[in-house]
Amino acid sequence: MRAVKIILCFLILQTIIFSKSIEMDKRVYYHYAQNLVQKLETGFEIQKVRGYCEFTTGECLGSLFITDPKSLEWGERNIGVLVKLNVDLSNFKAKRYWDISFKDDKLYFNKESDVMLKDSDKERIKKIKKMLIIHNTIKNIAVSIDEADEIIRSSEDDYLFGIEERRKIFSTYIVIKIPELSYPYFYIFDYGNVDTAVMVKEYAGRNLDELNKYLKQFIAKNTDKEGKIPQKKYNEFMEKEIYETNFYSELTKEILELEKDLGNELYLY
Repeated sequence: MRAVKIILCFLILQTIIFSKSIEMDKRVYYHYAQNLVQKLETGFEIQKVRGYCEFTTGECLGSLFITDPKSLEWGERNIGVLVKLNVDLSNFKAKRYWDISFKDDKLYFNKESDVMLKDSDKERIKKIKKMLIIHNTIKNIAVSIDEADEIIRSSEDDYLFGIEERRKIFSTYIVIKIPELSYPYFYIFDYGNVDTAVMVKEYAGRNLDELNKYLKQFIAKNTDKEGKIPQKKYNEFMEKEIYETNFYSELTKEILELEKDLGNELYLY
């Protein structure tokens, strides 16, 4: 995979003397998003990534940058940057890939190993996949926007078109990919700054298979001739079936529990 490379230089002298050259530390970052937007054809993939994300509209949408390990100081080179786990859902055989390097601006995983999944891991993966399919369906609902709300949304678009400054957040991120996700083909959240309050929240919604079926019926029943759902109907559905039931808290909790159960298999050394 060819990657976009960014070089950040840091001054190591407190005083600049313009008549002399200045030695600088160099750290190289690659734009990892190009890898993320490659659609997963089969199975289930979970990654843990250490780097920075350019936050837009208050969240990380996948514009991730990771460090070239060779540009790290010697004391930092034992710190992992990226590890991923690929699971074959037909037999739940899994492989772990880690120890990355770059050559000619291409990313390579230098080590791989087989991973034995526990039965609890398999059940958790199945549940996460069901929840991500529901999330993906919700994400792709087209909503009829009221004029007043359109004015608010247009001001938010300033961010998307670069009028508002993007924030770089250095953290550890978890990325999950399944074939059923539409573009950009992945689900991501800020693992390093996650709100641990989600661990005590209980999901109070429908059985996931039932929720998925009900969601499809809701879309079919309420979609107008333009292929959109009235905003009021959409808001009512989201409030009752998603927000009040702690759907997304449950999704985050399941991913955190899976990461915890996998232990060293997703550990960034």
